[in-house]
Amino acid sequence: MTDLSIEDFATWVGEACEVAVDETALPMTLAAVEPLDGSPRETGGFRLEFLGPPEPILGQAIVTVRRPAFDREIFMVPIASGPDGTRYEAVFY
Repeated sequence: MTDLSIEDFATWVGEACEVAVDETALPMTLAAVEPLDGSPRETGGFRLEFLGPPEPILGQAIVTVRRPAFDREIFMVPIASGPDGTRYEAVFY
């Protein structure tokens, strides 16, 4: 994961992806990509926010994020849930 940078995600904000853990695969949208200052990472720190369906709510886990030409494992945590869906965060610091 140390090779990923904000540029790997910036172009697909608002676009769909699939997030899979164990036997569950959910459609999600990358809702936000934000830089994080002060990171010691060579490629810089950033956070991703995904919006998924209201149910089921995935627990914090290493998930596989898939879209054309992208298939990577990322640690994701649920951060909010409401009528519009469940929001998840992945932080690269």
